Amino acid sequence: MEVMEPISRSSALINKEDCCILIIDVQICFMKGLKDENSEIFLNKMKHLIRISQVLDIPIIITAENIQENGTVHEEILRILEYKVKIFDKFIYSCWGQKDIQDEIKKHQKRVVILCGLETDVCIMQTAIDLLDNGYRVVLLSDLTFSRNMTEHQLGLKRIESQGAIVSLLKTWQEEITAGIRTKINKIIKMHNLDNI
Repeated sequence: MEVMEPISRSSALINKEDCCILIIDVQICFMKGLKDENSEIFLNKMKHLIRISQVLDIPIIITAENIQENGTVHEEILRILEYKVKIFDKFIYSCWGQKDIQDEIKKHQKRVVILCGLETDVCIMQTAIDLLDNGYRVVLLSDLTFSRNMTEHQLGLKRIESQGAIVSLLKTWQEEITAGIRTKINKIIKMHNLDNI
C-alpha cells in the first residue's frame, strides 16, 4: 500500500515528534474509587497508550506518590514496561514542583506533554497548570484520568481546560498523531496490532 502523508497540517494539531507521555501515580491505593470493570478498562487503555509510545519511540515519564507508604505503580503497568522505565518517587502534588521530575521533563525537549493518571483534581490538575505556565502544551487524556468520584473528576477537568489545556481521549490523540489511514505512523501501528483501542 502506497504511503500517503498530509500535504499540510495545522500547528494546532498534535504531532508525535513533539510529544512525551507523563503518567502520574497509577497506584492501587488511588484506584480504589474505580469499580472492578472500570479498573480493567482503565488499565487496558493505559497499557495500550504505553505500547503505542514504545513502538513510536515517544518518551514515557512515570511517577508514583510516596512509594514507601503507598506502594509503587500498578503491577500490570510495570509488566508492560518490562520494568525498564525509572519510576519517580513523588512527594509534591505537581510533577513540575519536584526537581528530578522537572529535570526529566526538560531533558526530553518536547513541547507537548500527554498527561494521564490520578487524580484529576489534585496531581493532574496542579501538574497541568504548572506545565502550561511554563510554556508547554498539555493534552489531557480524559479517559485515562480519574478521581475518587465523578464530581472531583469533572471539576478537575473543568479547571484544567479553563487554564488552556486540550482535553482529549486516547483514541482521539492516537488518530491525531496518525493523521491518516496510509501514513507511515499508521502502518507501524497496524503492524503491531494497535489500531483498535
